Amino acid sequence: MITPKRFPGAIGAAAITATLAFAGVAGAKAGERTYQQTYPVASQLCANVAAGGGPKRLRPHATQVLVDCTTLQNGFNAAQSAVLAAQASFTSGLAADQAAIAAVCTPPVADRPLCRRTRRSERLAITALRGEHHAAVRLYYRTIEANRRAFWAAIRGLPGGANIPADTPIQQQPS
Repeated sequence: MITPKRFPGAIGAAAITATLAFAGVAGAKAGERTYQQTYPVASQLCANVAAGGGPKRLRPHATQVLVDCTTLQNGFNAAQSAVLAAQASFTSGLAADQAAIAAVCTPPVADRPLCRRTRRSERLAITALRGEHHAAVRLYYRTIEANRRAFWAAIRGLPGGANIPADTPIQQQPS
C-alpha cells in the first residue's frame, strides 16, 4: 500500500502522470508519436547542442552533431508522412469498398448473385489494402529504427560521443 508519507503528493502525482503518459505513447500507432517521443534522448541531445550546450567533449563537433540531428529529423518526417499517407489511403479505400458492398447488398437485395460477387471482389480488395497498410507500417518501423542506429553510430564516432546513452531500440507496434 502506498502511503502519503512514503510517496508525497507532488512526487506521486508526477510519477502517476509519467506512467500514464508512457502507457499512452507505448500504445500509439505507427506515425502517431512525435519526433521527441520517438527519439527522446536524441532529441534532447540535439536541442542541447543547438542551444550551445550538450556534453563538453562533444561541443567542438557541434556542427557535425547538428547535421546528424537534421538527418535524423528529416528521416523521421519522411517516414511519418509516408505511413500517415498509407493509413489515410487504407481508411478511404476501406470506406469505398464497404460502400460498394452496401450499395448492392442492402436489404431487400434484388440480385443475390450480384451481391455475392460484389462481396467477394470487395473483400479481395480489402485484403489487398490491408496487406499494403501492414507493409507500410513495417517499413515505417524498420526505417525509424535504422535511422536511430545510424544517428547513434555517427554520434558515437565523434570524439566525446562514445559514452552518451542512446535511445532504446524502437519496437514495432501492431498496426
